[in-house]
Amino acid sequence: MIYILLDMILSYKSLKRTFERSCMKKKLTIIGAGVSGLYLAYLLEDKYEITILEARDRVGGRIFSLNANDMGPSWIWSHHKAILELVSTLGLELFSQYTSGYSLYDTKDKVEMFHPQPTAPSARMKGTLSKLIDTLNARLKSTVIILNEEVLSVQDGDGVIVKSKNNSYESDFLISTLPPRLTAQLAFNPGLPASLKKKMLSLHTWMGNSAKCVVEFKSPVWRENSLSGFVFSNIGPLGEIHDASEGDKYALFGFVSANADMSQFETNVKAQMIRLFAINEDDILNVYLVDWKQEKFSSVAEDRVPMSIHPDYGVDTSSYSKKIFFSSTEFSFNEGGYIEGAIQRAKEVALTLS
Repeated sequence: MIYILLDMILSYKSLKRTFERSCMKKKLTIIGAGVSGLYLAYLLEDKYEITILEARDRVGGRIFSLNANDMGPSWIWSHHKAILELVSTLGLELFSQYTSGYSLYDTKDKVEMFHPQPTAPSARMKGTLSKLIDTLNARLKSTVIILNEEVLSVQDGDGVIVKSKNNSYESDFLISTLPPRLTAQLAFNPGLPASLKKKMLSLHTWMGNSAKCVVEFKSPVWRENSLSGFVFSNIGPLGEIHDASEGDKYALFGFVSANADMSQFETNVKAQMIRLFAINEDDILNVYLVDWKQEKFSSVAEDRVPMSIHPDYGVDTSSYSKKIFFSSTEFSFNEGGYIEGAIQRAKEVALTLS
């Protein structure tokens, strides 16, 4: 009788250990705490024990703001259903991009007014797109985010081992959310197939050739003169300019021309604003600049070449590994280059891992 009871106890303990093992979450490492990495963690942390490794000293990646100004992407379009659904789910708010009034064509000889062709309606997020990053980050319950941790290599074996300069992380699965060209710079073992690496290296990193400037004003001088804020300039230093105001904060943002003189940048930007809108320098409050070409963790040297057309984004990586996945907007076959592409790709990868 004692032996039967002892056998029952041992069997119970064995079953308990088996049950506990089956209930343990598998480990998932995510490289990058931009919108892709945070959204993937948001989708998967109920199923996995997640660690995010971020090379920067902040989350957000290419979504970044200075003094409540979007210095990275800023627009969401009406046909971008996945990001619109996420915005609604998170309780965030959008407002329409201001486009009312005439636009300006800026040349060496004169400034002309014109009415541009209508474009698809676009919107911006109240509080900047950093609000999306902050909200996703706040919704994470158990995900561990490690900043200032630049990944150097990835080894695929019984598990996946990710190495930085000083640390090593082992998990069951890995998702890299780096753009393709930055992903291809990592040391993979086994190495990436030549055809896959060639494809990755061929894909331009979105915003990798861009420098974005925001100019804050005391008042919306362009609106006061029936202008939309949209300017196309042949002489720069800002080549394409749009309204970037929100509430009672009045601003314009512009993309810096490829041939702009950066040594006197702020002075030249102020001179351009004075020339375009017939204002005084005192009407300008602040000038902000982020040069994404110089961002080590956002682009590579090859990205600095100006683009003439929107790249044909999308990469099929399914044949490389059953444990390693790739998820950034450039990897998406749909709406690649936009936040929509990042969200769609993340949902695809999350579905595969669910």
